[in-house]
Amino acid sequence: MHTSRRRFILQSLAGLGCLARAGKLSARQLDASIIGMNTYFPGWGLYRTIEALQELGFQTVEMQPMGAIEPRPGVPPGFQFDRLSAEEKQKLKKAVEGFRHVSTHIPWTGLNYFSPFDNIAEFSARQVDIALEASAFLGAEVVNIHAQRAAHLSQKQSWPTMIRRFRRWGDFAKASGFRLAIETGYPQSVRDFVRFIEEINHSHVGATIDVGHQKQYAELLARVKPEEKGTPAGIKAYNDINHELIDRLGSKLFHFHVHDIEPDTWAEHKPLIHGFIDYPRLIKKLRKTNYQGLLIFEIGGATAQLPAILRDSKQKLEAHLAKN
Repeated sequence: MHTSRRRFILQSLAGLGCLARAGKLSARQLDASIIGMNTYFPGWGLYRTIEALQELGFQTVEMQPMGAIEPRPGVPPGFQFDRLSAEEKQKLKKAVEGFRHVSTHIPWTGLNYFSPFDNIAEFSARQVDIALEASAFLGAEVVNIHAQRAAHLSQKQSWPTMIRRFRRWGDFAKASGFRLAIETGYPQSVRDFVRFIEEINHSHVGATIDVGHQKQYAELLARVKPEEKGTPAGIKAYNDINHELIDRLGSKLFHFHVHDIEPDTWAEHKPLIHGFIDYPRLIKKLRKTNYQGLLIFEIGGATAQLPAILRDSKQKLEAHLAKN
């Protein structure tokens, strides 16, 4: 099937769910139902991972339109939408129907969609297009994507291309009934990241705050010396940067990735065991700003231990939501 025709059909089907997804957003509450986990269980198959998340009581899942359905060493559980049969696509859609909320994460490794080399950029952008089509098919409410540093180009040089591509992807998101959220990390400052979102200037393009991706932000490095990382002042400064992002993004904050950080190293994607991220303070801020997104765990670790780790972290975050 021709690409444009396939996209038209998918957009038409996705459009049927636009009102339902809009209803979910308008009724969104900061409660346990919005807590989710991605399907990054290395060494597990996708369906086993989905079942594990359901057994843990998650009502929200973040799917990965990349990787492999069956267990494969070094490849995360996921799927390649354009390589699935019609029957396999329906099986996948049915598997996520038990979740109240679905989000997706665009492929983030092995691609360079802002490359100055046309063949590389075009191939990479096509993988994003396919992942967006998959997101529409699954009925995702929000799709997470990274902005990438373009090799051999400065931020200023690659800026117009990034703006243009994200506006095009935003048009697809709008037609398909989901929101596209660019994850913090690049550009590497609060000022430039917020300016980037503002200059894209698209109703369906906003931001994801990953609580651990600000460690290279210019404003934070100006406030915290390397030896101060694990000090109370260093930890507070890090949390302050996340709150500054919330304040400056306003209604453009669409999505959240949550985990903890190791104090002395600022290593990210840890279980909620360190208390580095001040979740009581964070949740109070999200309530105050009427946050309408999801809270998706991105926690690493040995796969065999992940169910227990996630159960503990989920209970802690639920307790914070109940109290704050």
